[in-house]
Amino acid sequence: MSFVAIAFVLMAAVIHAGWNALAKRRPDVLTFFWALTVTALALYAMPFLVLARRHPPSWGGLPFLLASSLAEIAYAVFLARAYARTDLSLAYPVARGTGVLLVPLLALPIFGEHPTAIAWLGIALIVLGVVWLHLPAIRCAIARRGFGDVITLPPLLTGVTIATYSLIDSAGVRRIHPFVYLYLIYVLVAIVLAPYVLSRRRTALAGEVRQRWPVLAGGVAVFGTYCIVLAAFRLAPVSYVVPMREVSIVFGALLGVYLLGEPFGRTRIAACAIVAAGVIAIGIGG
Repeated sequence: MSFVAIAFVLMAAVIHAGWNALAKRRPDVLTFFWALTVTALALYAMPFLVLARRHPPSWGGLPFLLASSLAEIAYAVFLARAYARTDLSLAYPVARGTGVLLVPLLALPIFGEHPTAIAWLGIALIVLGVVWLHLPAIRCAIARRGFGDVITLPPLLTGVTIATYSLIDSAGVRRIHPFVYLYLIYVLVAIVLAPYVLSRRRTALAGEVRQRWPVLAGGVAVFGTYCIVLAAFRLAPVSYVVPMREVSIVFGALLGVYLLGEPFGRTRIAACAIVAAGVIAIGIGG
């Protein structure tokens, strides 16, 4: 895996951890997601018009645009339900860990990607580190509510949608310029979700509009993050890029320590070290 691709993914991971810190504090995740999608469309409209003129989308990329937009909508819906029904500390690692595990397995028959033994080791280490990092919270949630009440379907389905749109986008950006591709996906997502949000979530939307800054920051970050990831898809196999993205969870843990004063015990240190080792293994093995 090239140094440029690794740099892109790590940069995206830092930004991803930042905007997720915003999303985790919003009262209505689905409304926040729609609001920042619309905000991103407004903020990035001029660059899109320039790039779309230079790199017009091809008809061959249209099926990927449609499929990815549907997967993104499903992702937003399942993520909102996961956060509403399941402890956040459990829903996030289950969703991200499921996506990390599925992408390399599915990329093998779909794209014919064959990660090296070292890369497979790196992928396994990242999955292990993600779970271990959240193990104390997972244990507390299970002790408080019971295993059957905690392990619910929405987080798993969220992970499935992450794997789905990642695989679709890996093929889509090879047919359409990444920036143009992502912008058009956001257009479709905003249009499809608009009737529901504007009719059923007007109170929550009014609250997001009044606060303004979280939506503005989220709009800049969420679009920029995934645009960087899409660029990485053109430089490296999706089975390497998606697992490496999950180093964002480590950055999220560090933000929790230095910005929120959360404890950073031996378990978190060990888990972060395992994730870092997995990233290094993918870099070497790729």
